[in-house]
Amino acid sequence: MIEALGGTTVDMDQIQVHPTVQQEKSYLIGEAVRGEGSILVNSEGTRFVNELTTRDKVTEAINTLPEKAATLVFDSGVKSRVKAIEQYDKMGFVIQADTIEALAKEIGVPADKLKATLDTWNSAVKNKNDAEFGRTTGMDNDLSAGPYYAIKIAPGIHYTMGGVKINTNTEVLNKDGAAIPGLYAAGEVTGGLHGQNRIGGNSVAEIIIFGRQAGIKSAEFVQAQ
Repeated sequence: MIEALGGTTVDMDQIQVHPTVQQEKSYLIGEAVRGEGSILVNSEGTRFVNELTTRDKVTEAINTLPEKAATLVFDSGVKSRVKAIEQYDKMGFVIQADTIEALAKEIGVPADKLKATLDTWNSAVKNKNDAEFGRTTGMDNDLSAGPYYAIKIAPGIHYTMGGVKINTNTEVLNKDGAAIPGLYAAGEVTGGLHGQNRIGGNSVAEIIIFGRQAGIKSAEFVQAQ
């Protein structure tokens, strides 16, 4: 609709991908699950990445796997610390088992390898040294408190940096860079604010700062008529 009125777009090819998305419901599994100690394993039941490196790097590591998907594995300690897991459980995303071996069977990975992976990880947490992938955060608690849980994930588009061009008054610009009278935009419909990648939390600026500005400027426009 905005383009039909002469508005132009910017950065339409720039997207942000989140590494842990439940695919059937396209539901984002938040960083807190990994931040409180969860690990990611592949179809062999082994870790393959620093789970808390940047989103693009975790995504790339998952997409490099033959299955282009992975599984979050955590224990009852993580579940108790991350309240969002209650919602994930209600939605049917969470797989539960009393032991690591039983969980391995539920998610279809070799039990011996998953057990070895957890043992290695717990040792890394104890020694504060992830020799495999250099993870340094989310290592306050090991994964030794059953029951054990898993959520199957894969990357998904989380945010789009592109949209219509605006100026600081939130006026929509045409292809010549001139403001279109009476046409204002704010929020994720706009583009150009974040460049190629959005820093976490900064979409709030689009909603609060530019939303307020759009309200003020559009009201001023109406009053001036």
